[in-house]
Amino acid sequence: MMYRSLLIGSFGCALLSLAGCSDACNGHIESKVLYFKQAPQGELVYANVVNNPGLGSQQTLMREDKEYGTFPHVIIINDPEMKFKGRSKICFDEFTKQPLPADIDLREKDIPRILITK
Repeated sequence: MMYRSLLIGSFGCALLSLAGCSDACNGHIESKVLYFKQAPQGELVYANVVNNPGLGSQQTLMREDKEYGTFPHVIIINDPEMKFKGRSKICFDEFTKQPLPADIDLREKDIPRILITK
């Protein structure tokens, strides 16, 4: 009987910890983080927009010269302060489009780059 209580208690804790892992969504535009890449200042966040398809573009992404996958609405979020580090999703309301860097990887020239302002 005690073993059963421990098992049920452990299962309940596991469920609570899974619920705690989810990132809060504090904005109307939701994006799922695909991966992070080091930038000269901070990080670049490669994300797939979930609910605003006009924002991103369909892309086949490459990492370390291997195909990472094809996603329908990819954006690159400039994160100079690394405030999104480790997140699985990023939600926002306002952003500004960023110019393409001079040394851009030509495979990424059609991916919109943004800076989140709110």
